[in-house]
Formats: sequence, C-alpha cells, structure tokens
Amino acid sequence: MAALDAKAKKTLGTVDYVESSEFAQGILPTKKDVIQNMLYLLHPKRAGQAQRSKEDAAQLLAELLQEHWSFCNLYTIATQSIKMHILKVYEEFSKLYQSRNRRKNELFTQKADDFNRINSLKITRTGC
Repeated sequence: MAALDAKAKKTLGTVDYVESSEFAQGILPTKKDVIQNMLYLLHPKRAGQAQRSKEDAAQLLAELLQEHWSFCNLYTIATQSIKMHILKVYEEFSKLYQSRNRRKNELFTQKADDFNRINSLKITRTGC
C-alpha cells in the first residue's frame, strides 16, 4: 500500500523536489512549486494510460496558475506566456538534473545553487 503513495523525488544540489498536486493557499508559487507540480503532472501514474507531454502539462499548470493568481486578486498575463515561462523553467531544471556526474564540478554547483534559490516567478511582483 505504501508503494501507491510513493512520490517522485528529484534532488538538484542540496534541494529535494518532491511532486505536489497543488499550490499553497495564500502565497505566490515559487519556481520550486512550479517544478514540483510539473513532476506531478508528468508522472505516468498520474497521467493515466497515455503519458502527458510537457506541453500539455505546462498548459494545465498555466491555467492553474492563472486561477491561483485570480484568487489572490492579482493581474494575470496570457496563458501562452505563462506556459512558455513554465517550459523554460522546467527545461532548465531538466538540463541541470540530467547532467553527468563527471560534469558536476564547481561551475555546475554554482548554477544549481543559483537555480535553487526560491524566488517567486517573475511574472508578478506582489503576494496574496
């Protein structure tokens, strides 16, 4: 039974990214939150028989972000712009995560640390 509740977990540098199905209420999501939601949406067990593409997952997440921002009474931007930003962030995470061990030198560590800084998505400036 515990195997069914197992969550996908990826570690980049010293930070763990554990899949999550929703955003925390009352605060703006961070890049880490977006990546954790993408991990959830792209997990084969969550997507059903046919695995979801990155594009489809980003589209769903963009709509969820717009809804979250509306709930927080924030001005939103076009879904397509949000989707492209999500894909860019997830692609950057994927490249860093999939780096070979022999390439994980001081420069890699610096890039991973820079990426892991938990900043709000730079699409809006204010919080809920």
